[in-house]
Amino acid sequence: MEEQQPLPAGPIRLDLPAGVHQLCSCGRSRHGWFCDGAHLGTGRISHELRLEQPTTVTLCGCGRSHHYPLCDGSHTRQARRGWWRGWWPGRRAPA
Repeated sequence: MEEQQPLPAGPIRLDLPAGVHQLCSCGRSRHGWFCDGAHLGTGRISHELRLEQPTTVTLCGCGRSHHYPLCDGSHTRQARRGWWRGWWPGRRAPA
């Protein structure tokens, strides 16, 4: 069985031809960034992308994008602190 390469933390560029593409938004697809219907039962839907001409699309590699699977630049923003940080000073987070 092949080992999958870890995704980079930043944006991933993907060259797509003109036409309609269904991009995976659940992360379960066996076809990489393209939907294969594995999201059924997760409450998520595929992201439809209609292109008039061949285009390079920037996809999210960090998982923090608000427009996942498309990159919105969230990887450049500082990660948010956990909500519990101010409540338990000097202690570990609750289990």
